[in-house]
Amino acid sequence: MLAGKRGLALLFAAAALPGCGGDDDGAQTGTQATVASDQRGVLRTIDALQTASRRGAGDEICRSLFTPQLVRSIEQASTRTCATEVRTRLFRPNATISVQRGIMVEGDTATAVIREQNGDTSTLHMVRQGDRWRIDRVTPGAGS
Repeated sequence: MLAGKRGLALLFAAAALPGCGGDDDGAQTGTQATVASDQRGVLRTIDALQTASRRGAGDEICRSLFTPQLVRSIEQASTRTCATEVRTRLFRPNATISVQRGIMVEGDTATAVIREQNGDTSTLHMVRQGDRWRIDRVTPGAGS
């Protein structure tokens, strides 16, 4: 996903999707339906990150997918705008991101382990803001 060898791990160093639960007939009830809905929201954010990365849409990523705290952190670490840093680090026309493990949702926070096409893994830490999930920080995985 990065123009270089490291993807999200490098950008954030300074600063097959799993199925969702339901009953045997496929209907979702109670807490399972809420978790499944939250997981779908997290997946929408990850998909939007991949799509925007392919287009080089740094402004969109910083404005719509990252929390304001993450934007500030990126700008302080890189000494340039978030959009410029993201465009430089994440733009790749054939970017692919896959979710490696189940998405864990607890209230208004969630985590998802992702793998980039270069093999690097990272954990996305997300928060719900309104009706959307935003990336709040990224923890590089082993080997990243």
